[in-house]
Amino acid sequence: MAMRDLRLLTPALVTTLAVAQQATVEFGKIDWQRDYAAAKAASERSGKPLLLLFQEVPG
Repeated sequence: MAMRDLRLLTPALVTTLAVAQQATVEFGKIDWQRDYAAAKAASERSGKPLLLLFQEVPG
C-alpha cells in the first residue's frame, strides 16, 4: 500500500475507532468497570472478588 493511500485512509480509520469506542455495548447484567482503581475500590467495599479481563483487539 502506497503512502498516499495510507494518508487517505487515516482520517477514516481514526473516525471509525472514535465512533466504535463511544458505541461500546455491554452484554449481560454485569456492571463491567473500565477504571481499575474504581473497580478495586468497589471490590473492597462489596467484599466480592475482582476479575481482570485483558482483551486483545485485533489489528
